[in-house]
Amino acid sequence: MTVVLLAVGCSDRKEVVVFHATSLRRVASDAAEEFQRREPGWRVRLEPSGSLVAARKLTELGMRADVVAVADVGVIDRMLVPGHAAWSVEFAAGEIVLAHRDHSRFTDEVSTDNWPEVLQRPGVRLGRVDPETAPLGYHTLLAWQLCATGARQGLAETLAARVAREHVAPDETELLALLEARAVDYAFVYRSSSEDHHLKDTGLPQACNLSRRELASHYATAKVRVRGAQVQGAPVTCGVTIPASAPQPAAAARFVALLLGAEGRRLLRRAGFHPLQPAPCRGCPALPAALRPLTVSAP
Repeated sequence: MTVVLLAVGCSDRKEVVVFHATSLRRVASDAAEEFQRREPGWRVRLEPSGSLVAARKLTELGMRADVVAVADVGVIDRMLVPGHAAWSVEFAAGEIVLAHRDHSRFTDEVSTDNWPEVLQRPGVRLGRVDPETAPLGYHTLLAWQLCATGARQGLAETLAARVAREHVAPDETELLALLEARAVDYAFVYRSSSEDHHLKDTGLPQACNLSRRELASHYATAKVRVRGAQVQGAPVTCGVTIPASAPQPAAAARFVALLLGAEGRRLLRRAGFHPLQPAPCRGCPALPAALRPLTVSAP
């Protein structure tokens, strides 16, 4: 789905095209509105999808975008650098939670301590995102692996077997739709999306919720394969870049600067993210000059 933020009577404005993860929908929309307010000669066209789909639009379909913002900076580093982009910036951190609603079976009993057992009770319906289309899919599988310790060995395989084929969604938006429609009782999502949709959510232990940068080496012990490539566990960090083929690179740099700046951080916090300040970058020498004061070289 393509969203065009365009005021009536301004069809002659120049355009910035932003491919973004569905989990960043609120932030992207708010940032686009602010950008257009600041620069009335421009409009922003938003194209939400799973992050992997956003990257494949460039790499496989030859489509062009001015900005690519994804739910996992690793998507940029693995799929776009160096052939389609020269740098990546991490701009926000998140975490995996278990979302549910009033209709969910055992919704008043589930907790950080007992959620694995609750999900295995008869009649409980579980949903997740496809790891082939969006980072939330493989982040979920990695979280399951990391939680499978001690008496819970084999938890990842058990949970995978409990997800019906029709409850594997291509992206977070469709997974949330399953939960809203009462097709599933529980769904693994990003906390930002749970807060944005006013859902109940149960936190996972820090050792497996992918939220702590200081636990990066521990998260890396979990691994999944996506389209034949191995993806290691890592903290959930959203990433952004300007593709080498961007039609409007100067305007794109101004849009990214807004996202990384004070107003962007305010929008991120409002949407349930934790802004990274300064934002870690890879390929820093290739950054547009306007972004260098807002970033720091990633360790």
